[in-house]
Amino acid sequence: MRLERFPGRRKAVAPQARAVANPYTFGAPVAGWVTNHSLVKSAPFSAQTLENFFPTSTGIALRGGSIKRATISALPVESFITYNANGTKKIWACDANSIRDVTSPASPTVPPSADVSGQTSGYYAYVNFTTSGDSFVIAVNGTDFLQLFSTAFGWSAVNGLATYRLNFDAQTVNFPSSGTVTGGTSGATATIVKNIDNGATGSLLVQSITGTFQDNETITGGGGSAKADIPTGVVQVSAAITGVNTSLLSHVWLYRNRLMFIEGGTMRARFLPVDSVTGAIGTLNLSGVFQRGGSLLFGATWSMDTGAGIDDKCVFVTTEGEAAVYEGSNPAGSTAAEWNMVGRYDITTPMGKRGTMRAGGDLIILTKEGLVPISSAITKDAAALSLAAISRNIEPDWKREAARRLSLPWEIVKWPDMNYAIVSLPITSTGQEAWSFVVNLETGAWCKFVGWETRCIELHNSRLFFGTNDGKVYEGEINGNDDGNPIAYTYVGNPDHMKSLGRLKTVREARATFLSATPYTPLISFSVNYSVSLPPAPTAADGGTVDLWDSGLYDVMKWDQAAPTPSIGGGQWISIGKTGYVVQPQLQITGYLGFRPNTEFVQMDVTFENGGVVV
Repeated sequence: MRLERFPGRRKAVAPQARAVANPYTFGAPVAGWVTNHSLVKSAPFSAQTLENFFPTSTGIALRGGSIKRATISALPVESFITYNANGTKKIWACDANSIRDVTSPASPTVPPSADVSGQTSGYYAYVNFTTSGDSFVIAVNGTDFLQLFSTAFGWSAVNGLATYRLNFDAQTVNFPSSGTVTGGTSGATATIVKNIDNGATGSLLVQSITGTFQDNETITGGGGSAKADIPTGVVQVSAAITGVNTSLLSHVWLYRNRLMFIEGGTMRARFLPVDSVTGAIGTLNLSGVFQRGGSLLFGATWSMDTGAGIDDKCVFVTTEGEAAVYEGSNPAGSTAAEWNMVGRYDITTPMGKRGTMRAGGDLIILTKEGLVPISSAITKDAAALSLAAISRNIEPDWKREAARRLSLPWEIVKWPDMNYAIVSLPITSTGQEAWSFVVNLETGAWCKFVGWETRCIELHNSRLFFGTNDGKVYEGEINGNDDGNPIAYTYVGNPDHMKSLGRLKTVREARATFLSATPYTPLISFSVNYSVSLPPAPTAADGGTVDLWDSGLYDVMKWDQAAPTPSIGGGQWISIGKTGYVVQPQLQITGYLGFRPNTEFVQMDVTFENGGVVV
């Protein structure tokens, strides 16, 4: 028997499928920091973390650094006061005891002498006001006499007594800034409220004069001695403010060329005559207007356009978050045409009397619910105000910090030159972070500045200053490091399914594109599946010129060259190798430049491979 073999048909084996690398681009988060959206369907071009990157209309730019400009004491810097008139620009820093000129301090570590001392609070409200007579700063804090500044007479306290200037020369012993001065020949006396000492010459600001001082007579007081230099007699510096103890005035603002005040702890507003910084003060009692109790906290002017005019309205805000809006030009008027209440509205609890900002034709108020336009408060219930808040994109973070930092007042400053507004977040307890919230004035995109301890903030001469809890004054956006400390720039994108929801994918490679004219050292990484894990921040060695990509810096300048025009540059592709069903791009830069950075992140390109559906 013969066995025969019958061969079967041979079939070709299908080749193994090749993985296909797909391209994808993460655009820069020009929508800014967004934490109030669903993680599954995040806002496009947004970030879960955006620290020290500022969102522009084209990318995210590295913020500038800061430098210490002054030290005023060991006490917290509670507020700033600025003056801008007659070609003179000044800024003062205020602690609980004093007001000190920090316009051009001789040393950043040696406190300048106090222009005003003996105070009991450093939290001032102030306005610049030009009358037909002079240009002034008026400052009040609710516990000390109103302070009035002019370039002619410096600072003086204003209360129920007129203030006069008694000039002197041939001084042999310095006078104090308090006590009594007596004329040796005339026997006249006066109470010293301030000594303006220029060496052998100077002036005493005095009140409560009895008798008539004579020119060239010897004047003595408090151990001081000089000759009176008053050929035409003493000169009145300021009249009195009568009708109120000015130490009770806690807030001041301008409304239709009139100084308006809040009498602290009450429901009374006060006002002076038009075009005047002194005189008989009027009273506006609002006790029957509000429904939730508390007291008046601040007032402000709400203009329906971008300027000041007949459409301006006067807004009064209480500690309990109620706002009353009035219109008219005369608070003492008896007719509706002179003074009329528009309405009472709920805005939720305000975060401080200096927490307001004018934006176009609106008044923006810092509240526990967010940054709320007054125009929204008059049309919405208080429970829905957060939906209309400018800060809605960061609502969870705003409310959390408002609850944590409620014991100290917040402030906001608009900086048009930098196209942003910055919100101070004072540190109220040990362990709290030094943060500030920042919003793009044009796009409304938010970010967080980390490393600036902003107890208070102020814009002076188009420069940003902030004060700290340990008595220091810093200038921001001034170089590429924070007073000798590196700056950590961090971006974490919101979760992205890369157009394949629920499907596994592996990010293979990535590269970033920048528009830059200064050195930078980027570090790219990815997190997956909603779990953010950042690698250690890159080290800025050699002033930020170290290159982690082994591909050279991207068309940036050398240290000894002038900054060229920013140019587009990108590095080589780098390996990532992260797998998940949702991914988050991450970018870190450590800055330590001796000049302000000019670097903007534009986009991140990746290649990825799709896998199966996660089951």
